[in-house]
Amino acid sequence: MSAAHANPVAALFRRLSRVAGIVVIFSIVGPLTTAALVAVTVTALGAAVLQMFLVFLELEALRALVSIAVVLLAIVTILASFLPAVVAGLIFALAAVYADLNMIWMAWLAAAVGAAGFVMVGMFVVPSETSAVIVPSVRSAPEALKLSAMLAVVAVIPASLCWWLAKPLHRVILPA
Repeated sequence: MSAAHANPVAALFRRLSRVAGIVVIFSIVGPLTTAALVAVTVTALGAAVLQMFLVFLELEALRALVSIAVVLLAIVTILASFLPAVVAGLIFALAAVYADLNMIWMAWLAAAVGAAGFVMVGMFVVPSETSAVIVPSVRSAPEALKLSAMLAVVAVIPASLCWWLAKPLHRVILPA
């Protein structure tokens, strides 16, 4: 008699712990990686233009403000990408632990679904001006599709990193 048949509660607890561990990895590493990608992209693309303005307009005092703006952008990116990362982590964890679909493409698909869900919420929820809810303002289905595709492409690198970090959890072979 195998250990899983002898104690099904322990097997269920092990599976739920693996799911929880994967969701935690996705919900922490995903937003941090996304924020780093956005900050690096903005810094790399905006550095030349900013340098030109600082030289031509002699505005060296703005250099500190720009650094603060990049940090604030990273913080807002972390906040905005948290819920999609949790959803992606939950989708991937359930697929990996219960359906044995633990390939990297499943992590990419889960991240794309999380991004699309985030965009869909933006289609139906319009927060008030004083609300702290961060959702995109989407007005049409084609716009939602384009934004979902763009966010899914951006989510490939964070999803890949999360998949790699969660490998010990989704590769565990439980006794049958």
